[in-house]
Amino acid sequence: MAFKISSPFPMNGKPATTGKPEITGKIGSDLRRQQYKDANYAPDQTTTKKKVKTVASESADIKVEAPKPKVSSAKPTKKEAPKSKSVKRKTARLEKTREKGKQALEDGNTSKAMRLKRRERRLKKRIAKKSNK
Repeated sequence: MAFKISSPFPMNGKPATTGKPEITGKIGSDLRRQQYKDANYAPDQTTTKKKVKTVASESADIKVEAPKPKVSSAKPTKKEAPKSKSVKRKTARLEKTREKGKQALEDGNTSKAMRLKRRERRLKKRIAKKSNK
């Protein structure tokens, strides 16, 4: 008994055909619509895409005046920027974490104290990162 197996690879030098027609028209083109019709495909969004039409308009003379930048003759004063709210909150949280760590160490809970110490280091890094911006 011989079985016939269909393969996507070429046999005897001839490419295997899938039986599907090739659609080569651009999306929304009349050629694509005709190819879909010839292949008995239902129209989809690639065949019904609307074409964009350009509208010619008369050009109007419009002048835009850019405002001139104001130049101040006074020297800028160097003021330290106030800390942002997030930095204030983070420093408050850092202090609270430090106090909890000290309390845990006094109670003899070293694992909790070490965990809070690591948390404190992370918070310090975040504060330093935020204040550098």
